[in-house]
Amino acid sequence: MQPNLSAMIDVIFLLLIYFVTTANFTPDEGALTVKLPQGTGKTTQDLTLPQRPLNIVLSPAGEVECRIRIEGYPQAPAGFAELATLLVQLQYDPERGRSSGAFKPDSPVVIRPKAGVRWQHVANAFNAAVRARYTNINFAQVSK
Repeated sequence: MQPNLSAMIDVIFLLLIYFVTTANFTPDEGALTVKLPQGTGKTTQDLTLPQRPLNIVLSPAGEVECRIRIEGYPQAPAGFAELATLLVQLQYDPERGRSSGAFKPDSPVVIRPKAGVRWQHVANAFNAAVRARYTNINFAQVSK
């Protein structure tokens, strides 16, 4: 007596065909698409100085609250709505009628949270910068 192997081989091929046709081949989740700069690779003589960043420092004040400070400015906003208003005042954008500030909308804004600041406050500072129409917003490492 011998087992009938042809029926088993048929079933295996059918399963193989099923899995190959139903497989979903997608790119890896960790892969990011980027647009690389195009050009000849030659350096230009017109070198511009890096822009001075607008640093927003968030310090813990108790368990739930936080203090907001903008480096280099004596006026400290009491809340995130006031931070957005102050960021608008610091912006130079003649197209929107903002001509009193020193920072352009593409100037770097760096949010610097200190240890113990809740993530909610960091997100609120980010939202205030976006509300003030800044486009180059970055996060610094948590400092002590």
